[in-house]
Amino acid sequence: MGFLGHRVDARGIAVAALVAAMYAALVAALPMISFLLWQVRLADALLMLSTVLGWPAVVGVTLGCFLGNLMAAPWGSALLAAIDAVLGSAANFLASYLAYRIAYRKGLRSKILAAGCEIAVVSIIVGSYLKFLLEWAFGAEVPLWLSIAGVVPGSLLAIGVLGTSLAVALERFFKGAPPK
Repeated sequence: MGFLGHRVDARGIAVAALVAAMYAALVAALPMISFLLWQVRLADALLMLSTVLGWPAVVGVTLGCFLGNLMAAPWGSALLAAIDAVLGSAANFLASYLAYRIAYRKGLRSKILAAGCEIAVVSIIVGSYLKFLLEWAFGAEVPLWLSIAGVVPGSLLAIGVLGTSLAVALERFFKGAPPK
């Protein structure tokens, strides 16, 4: 047995590392749109990879978020960056794990449902703690509803449009049978 009941092999470790590196690189390269109230975190498109690549993608987007948030967070404080890294990683883990359970090796309808689940999880969790990061870092008092609402449009684009398209294209590339 492996990590949390999932088999761990060299291929899985390599996939997780590659996904983590891509996620962290996108966050670090695009910090101006990956943080703050109105954000379009393009790296979140990778969350949908869990519906095609499975458990290694779940691990990859979790670690990638942790590293990316530590490297690029604009909060001006190591403590706030660490809070963002831990809570953002938890959001990514929950969102991608639920998508994995809903749509792994399943059709387009399941992927759309999984994307909706990821959008809701990321928007609610990130939006909920983002309110406090904005207040602590910049003194900006933002209502909770607005903090959550600020994450939704970017998540719709990154996860709903780009991520679902990426997952469908990758699954077609593998001809419906992702590598084992």
